Amino acid sequence: MPGIYRAAEVILGMEWVWKVDIWSVGTTVWNLTQDNHLIFAKKNGLLDDEQHLAEMVSLMGPPPPEFLRRSERCRQFWDEQGNWKGSLSIPEQSLEIREHQFSGPDRELFLNFLRRIFPWVPDERPTAEDLVYDDVLMQWIISKSNKMNLPVFCALFRTAGAPVW
Repeated sequence: MPGIYRAAEVILGMEWVWKVDIWSVGTTVWNLTQDNHLIFAKKNGLLDDEQHLAEMVSLMGPPPPEFLRRSERCRQFWDEQGNWKGSLSIPEQSLEIREHQFSGPDRELFLNFLRRIFPWVPDERPTAEDLVYDDVLMQWIISKSNKMNLPVFCALFRTAGAPVW
């Protein structure tokens, strides 16, 4: 998978399962609906794990201690209390600041959808089937809104193994 689509557990050398695909679906959905990448992860033009993790912290908040205990590599970026100690500053951004394509209830539904996809702990991520029935997609079906490209969303989830209508 392209570097900017990697989940934290991949970057940190943890054991990982299919839940990394859910993370990748989330970054792809962002890229399809917004005018820029969710995560740039580049320092001096090169893919950089520390930059990637700093951007994740800025968008999702700090990782929980139980996540940090899963990898020795975490000690390179966080102290024993879970505070960021990387050499790069955490960017001043959030999903709310970065998202510019939706407004009102559509925006809240979209942000809630992303928050479901992007928890640090992989076991907390939904399945592709769960996401297919998320309020953001159900609202699109109910309202017949043209703001979201439902066939693209369905194709993404089908490749992740979810049954789609």
